[in-house]
Amino acid sequence: MNNLETFIAVITAVVLILITSHCCGRLFQFLGQPKVVGEMISGVLLGPTCFGYFFPELSAGIFSKNIMPFLFVISNLGLSFYMFLVGSEIDFNNFTKKVMKRSSLLSVVAVVFPFVFGGIAAGWYFNVFAMPGISLVSFSIFLGTAFAITAFPMLARILHEKNILNSPIGVLTLISASIQDVVSWILLSFVTAAAANKGLQAGYITLFGGIVFIAFVFLIGKPLLKKIGTRSQNNGSLSQTDFAIIIISLLAAALITDKLGLYSVFGGFILGLAVPRDPVFSKELETKLKDITVVFLLPLFFTFSGLNANMIVLGNITNFIPTLVLVSFAFISKYGSSTIAMKLSGYSWKESSAIGGLTNARGLMELIVANIGLSYAVISKDLYSILVLIAILTTLCAMPIFNLSMKERKGSRS
Repeated sequence: MNNLETFIAVITAVVLILITSHCCGRLFQFLGQPKVVGEMISGVLLGPTCFGYFFPELSAGIFSKNIMPFLFVISNLGLSFYMFLVGSEIDFNNFTKKVMKRSSLLSVVAVVFPFVFGGIAAGWYFNVFAMPGISLVSFSIFLGTAFAITAFPMLARILHEKNILNSPIGVLTLISASIQDVVSWILLSFVTAAAANKGLQAGYITLFGGIVFIAFVFLIGKPLLKKIGTRSQNNGSLSQTDFAIIIISLLAAALITDKLGLYSVFGGFILGLAVPRDPVFSKELETKLKDITVVFLLPLFFTFSGLNANMIVLGNITNFIPTLVLVSFAFISKYGSSTIAMKLSGYSWKESSAIGGLTNARGLMELIVANIGLSYAVISKDLYSILVLIAILTTLCAMPIFNLSMKERKGSRS
């Protein structure tokens, strides 16, 4: 395949993805769901579950092995850009001591309880779903991590769509989700290290490397970004040179966190937190990045991640009981523990349930974890499909739970 043929093939796949994700997104918006849920499901529909099942030759031609690496690069760039924008829009005035205290409590509870439930399930189904050569400890950590993960980027998109990103509940949930996912990625790094026979030092590199990266961004990067913000404020616009510096910094941050095993999403988000909140600078960032990211790049990420999901295997009768158990454990451990924890910290039952529903959403972070487990030969394809189902169901339920919980709410707490 020459360069021109590659270009045509990539554009064909991108056009199909954008049309499908847009149509599914609009449909789910009509049904009262966030657009992002439809975009996630569009990936599943374009994969072997639907499009690949009914039109295998056409699907193999459009989403060939030669094309997938290009889609992977573009889609992950979109995610990094979006999470940078999300970080830049966080209002630090909402970071009160009470919110930070509650988010820390929520993070601990929403990681520990799902992790324990995942360990219990791993003990029950180790001989069923674990791949040969994987220890019970590694399998337990993996499944615990899969239960503990939260849909950080998808949750950010949902909160942004619903215009509650900077609400007290939105800030609390997003901060907690970021903490939960950092912990989950660190745990996952130990599993992948063991599966690849790299030793536990890889996990420690992820932990301490992440701390060093965050310190570097805020101690060295933030003052430099502040100068760019001041220049844009004085000039009334963001120059192309300064914009290029921001893009290069964003790509470097994504690359570093990916190399550390924390995934590129956190590099973009942390850098976004460090940018100045000057009005001109913020407006320029939104004008230059937001539309192209949300309309073009981000749907590619949500769709790409669903292309590897094959839900047909769930029709196997032998998978029914394990699927029921794992889905139930996933819901109970995350939603139940988060709701009770928030109630004990001073929220009403309605607010606690709303937070629990949002935290319970696992979305594409679950799909990423599942893909890692499959790539490193930790789990079977059947368990992979069950984890995909958990990702879809928990994300589909997030906004209905939130809306039902907050339906009669008159005010809000900080």
